[in-house]
Amino acid sequence: MITFVKLFHDWQYDPYSDPPLGLLSVAAHARKSGLEISLLDQPHQKDIPESEFYGMSATTLEYQGALTQARRIKELYPKAKIIAGGPHFDVLPERMWQEEIGNLPFDVICRGEGEANIVPAIYGLNHGKTNRVINSLGLLNLDSLETPARDLLDREKYFVPGKTIQGLEIAGNSSTIMASRGCGWKCAFCASPMLHKGKVRFRNLKNTISELENMASEYDVTALRWQDDNIPLNIKKFPALVPFLENSGIYSRGSARTDSVNPAMLDLLWQAGFRELGFGIETAEQSVLDYIDKRNTVENNRDALKRTKERGFKTRAFIMTGLPGETKGSAQRMIEFLQDTQPDVVTLTSFIPLPGSDTYNNPSKYGMKIKTKDWNNYDIMLKWKSGVEWTHELENLSHDDMERNREQLKEYVFNTGISNVPIYNKHYDKEKTN
Repeated sequence: MITFVKLFHDWQYDPYSDPPLGLLSVAAHARKSGLEISLLDQPHQKDIPESEFYGMSATTLEYQGALTQARRIKELYPKAKIIAGGPHFDVLPERMWQEEIGNLPFDVICRGEGEANIVPAIYGLNHGKTNRVINSLGLLNLDSLETPARDLLDREKYFVPGKTIQGLEIAGNSSTIMASRGCGWKCAFCASPMLHKGKVRFRNLKNTISELENMASEYDVTALRWQDDNIPLNIKKFPALVPFLENSGIYSRGSARTDSVNPAMLDLLWQAGFRELGFGIETAEQSVLDYIDKRNTVENNRDALKRTKERGFKTRAFIMTGLPGETKGSAQRMIEFLQDTQPDVVTLTSFIPLPGSDTYNNPSKYGMKIKTKDWNNYDIMLKWKSGVEWTHELENLSHDDMERNREQLKEYVFNTGISNVPIYNKHYDKEKTN
């Protein structure tokens, strides 16, 4: 038996809005090989059941949580074997893990996509032949993968209405899907170019439609959040997806680059049932966009948000504060941009130079200095009463000015009621709140 562990995140407002599709895909692959599988869903399962093997996946933001839970498992069940993988292990050098694993509560660290590693890791542990660090960093053919094992999820928590599009009532249940992996762009703040080698891989249309049909028939799903990086690419790759979705009764939310949503594409997305589009706006300053290699323009972002709203979509803007190249006036310019474009929802995060990104690998190139590599401090999420500690310094902006920018944006987003975290949408006054 292998028990896959979904980690608890104290920063996640709704832990059931985002099913762990990657972990469930690895679980499905393990089951196909003949292994018995289960899921430990830590947001609501506090007791850890005994199992021969445990598997967990971690980004940098989740790494400390993975360590904590692995140590807890070892205390409870000293003979259990723990297999760890995920982006945090992929983007840091193999030699580091070879040196560190003796001090860590993991029996095996897998680098690369989990579906390729899980069975060799368990086989090696069973036969005493495994390396402590396994590398399989090639890119998988997505059509070789099993459908994520959604049957492991608690239906009453994950498959309920209202988790997809804020402010839009849709009969039937919500869920998520991913029909591609990777991004062809090379934004400096993102680790995707390293993880996916700058490529986008697609599942074929038949497999995607089969999964959609299963979700509708088995789980009454009529509202979907597509986790693909740029949903217009899926539409271009598989035009037949549009009439299928149009006739399916499914309404969707997806993400897109602003330079991919011309009027014709918006018409296709609307026909396919998309009702909300999210855009990585990041900043309202062209110099900062250029600095982080976004390869887009502020005006294009502005026009796309307005065009999308005019077509009838709800819009979501993803923005960051603390980016390289920011100035004392960065927050005010962002606020003016938001006032002009009026997105329905704003996801505001603190920029952090995450491992695997070019900003982490080459900080001086971006006028930055990384202050700490203590993963406890790596947290992009904003909190109500205070911000997280900055893990970097900017050459042209003081710590106090970075903090003032962040607080100014928090005050605007929370007080206008457009935060993606509904509990934050109330009166916010830094002086009275902190």
